Amino acid sequence: MRRKRTVKPNRYRSVGIAMFFVVSAIAAIAVVAAEWRSSVTGVELHIRGVRITTVQDIRAAVGLSDSSRLANLDLLAIRERIMRNPYVRDVDVMRDPPERLIVEVKERVPITMLVNTQGRDWLVDEHGYVLPMAKVIAGYDVPLLTGMTPSREIRVGSRIIDRKVQRALQVLRAMRGMDKTLWTMFSEINISRDRDVLLYTLEAGVPVILGPPQRIEEKLLAFRAFWENVAMKLDPSSLEYVDLRWKDQVVTRRRGTPMPDDMAASDSTAVDSVAVQL
Repeated sequence: MRRKRTVKPNRYRSVGIAMFFVVSAIAAIAVVAAEWRSSVTGVELHIRGVRITTVQDIRAAVGLSDSSRLANLDLLAIRERIMRNPYVRDVDVMRDPPERLIVEVKERVPITMLVNTQGRDWLVDEHGYVLPMAKVIAGYDVPLLTGMTPSREIRVGSRIIDRKVQRALQVLRAMRGMDKTLWTMFSEINISRDRDVLLYTLEAGVPVILGPPQRIEEKLLAFRAFWENVAMKLDPSSLEYVDLRWKDQVVTRRRGTPMPDDMAASDSTAVDSVAVQL
């Protein structure tokens, strides 16, 4: 007599069916959650990084209403409106469901102080935007910018496009980006000369002729090598000026010798030429 075969249940098939129902349930929950989030009315605004501008200005730029829905907000448009604020350098706008909108503001910071211009001093950022003095003066130690003769009215929130000022800002950006120790070597940048940018050292107030804003990094590296290895080992106050306009060398004049009007090294008998290896 033949035995009747018994069919064993396929446990893998059972597991697959169970997983199908689990995945389906998760997908259904996700759909319901997405629909619920999109239907939530009212957005809670969180603003970070505001110091110069006001929270009210940022709120106005975001433009939320009681009927706003987080899912329907145009984040790019909100960002563009906030970026119109002259004190804002950059901004991140992010959703945080179900109802929070996070605005992370990166404000402009001063890189110099424009001194005694139109009867007052002005803090200026790296691109020439004028910042409100009272709100940002604390905590910033920046070089002075002197020698400007403005051709138009300066006001807080405006951008100074004067060619000489922009030339000075180019030098300051390069200086700040190179090395923090180099940034602290100078107390003033002067733009009164027609073509040349003039720096003043923090130690002893020695004039440093940078010349036109070309080969800026090369000139500043040459100055630092000279200052650390030569000037500081002697007496910096004995220097009449330092001239960086010469390629591959630093030219100095000691105090007590006549200085020509353009501060050029015209009398070779009164000039020390110090070669600096770059």
